[in-house]
Amino acid sequence: MFKNISFLFYAIMNYINIKSIVLTAGLCMASSVCAQKSGTVQLPELPPFPEVPTALKENMVKLEDSNTFKEVQLDIPITDGPFKPSWESIESNYPGEPEWLREAKIGFWVHFGPQAAGESGDWYARKLYTQGSNAYNNHLKRYGHPSEVGYKEVLRDWNPTKLDPQRLTALYKKAGARFLMIQGVHHDNYDLWNSRYQPWNSVNVGPKRDLLREWVNACKKQKMHYGVTFHHEYTWWWWQTAFQSDTYGDKKGVPYDGNLTLADGKGKWWEGLDPRRLYGINLREYDSVAEKANSPWSPANAGIFWRHLEYANGMPLNGLLE
Repeated sequence: MFKNISFLFYAIMNYINIKSIVLTAGLCMASSVCAQKSGTVQLPELPPFPEVPTALKENMVKLEDSNTFKEVQLDIPITDGPFKPSWESIESNYPGEPEWLREAKIGFWVHFGPQAAGESGDWYARKLYTQGSNAYNNHLKRYGHPSEVGYKEVLRDWNPTKLDPQRLTALYKKAGARFLMIQGVHHDNYDLWNSRYQPWNSVNVGPKRDLLREWVNACKKQKMHYGVTFHHEYTWWWWQTAFQSDTYGDKKGVPYDGNLTLADGKGKWWEGLDPRRLYGINLREYDSVAEKANSPWSPANAGIFWRHLEYANGMPLNGLLE
């Protein structure tokens, strides 16, 4: 979908003061960094949501070939640094494994967020929109039908009052951990901090707590290194289940709440919060998207969503700003 990922990565690398970067497979994502911000950059306000054409019927549109599609370069002011928008520059300037990591040996990944509320295993938010799944059935019992009560209501009600990052971080250190990787945002697109670029965050909706800040403060108190993981590179395809509906039963054909608009929120608890900033947009018109939506893992086939270029370009920009 995107051909500007190297630009996004070099922008992140230049924006921070690289004191340590952990790229351990299975522990953190490529954008996870253990670092502190360098200098002061004038950040823009939250950009308006891109214009989106009316969705067409499923599987009507062929994806463009990403190998021949013209590469897009984002025009964003970036702090000066050694990294240029190419993988060669990133590889040649990467500082290598930090010395402290060799000594640390063990780190823990704090992979925790509101999806735990569903008590239905990993990827609950995505699977609750798949009729017949364990997550769907549990959601019906606990919350209601996803056409009426969806993941946004799970976020609203989520309040992990027993979560104590100070106590847990001290416990992790006692167990031998010398660094933590902290989940900042999962595929569900819900930021676990007071996010300037995602209104659907843990301060605005849910526990009213800056959970990431709590973990960071706990790490600093224990003099532990830490990193933050961003998982929303999957978001564009991960949420495509929210745009479907039941295929049988009393609610057959009734759209799930991913289809709601900003205007639909008038007079409701989520008034002013755009569902598209949580669920993304309906891309099921492209071939293979609807088919793969309910797969255990696989995204849609590789290609360019050529009818949604403004949206496609806006996603990496918003991710960088976050």
